[in-house]
Amino acid sequence: MKKDRPEAAPIGERLLTLREAAEVLRLHPRTMREYLRRGELQGRLIGNRWRFRRADLDAFFENAPRGWDFRGK
Repeated sequence: MKKDRPEAAPIGERLLTLREAAEVLRLHPRTMREYLRRGELQGRLIGNRWRFRRADLDAFFENAPRGWDFRGK
């Protein structure tokens, strides 16, 4: 007997790699990994590689404290 699981929503968009996601947020990939480790950023391991939805990056940005410098150095 199968467990009743909610049906997953289709992706519907291209997934970003760790490097691409870091470029979008203007962060170093190591910083991205730290946010992933702390659970502050949503991502998925697919084939042992991190993948990100643009909507998750946008949510991370919107929920970030206003004092963070996202412009890079």
